[in-house]
Amino acid sequence: MLFAADLIGTSDEIAEQLYAHAGFQEVDEVAFALPFSFDHEDYIQILTDIASKPGPALGWTLAEVRRDPQ
Repeated sequence: MLFAADLIGTSDEIAEQLYAHAGFQEVDEVAFALPFSFDHEDYIQILTDIASKPGPALGWTLAEVRRDPQ
């Protein structure tokens, strides 16, 4: 596992920084660390922003929801 520097900027700027990063170009999975001190609503906003702004700019699409076959 490698840790990258914090990225700061608009969604477009963050997507551009990630896309330009040589390590990011080589991976299939990415983990984003969020601070522990945010309120629940802040986490929802951040995750929604990642999924709707820089995510699609990086070519990410929504995954099919898998349900446990019970």
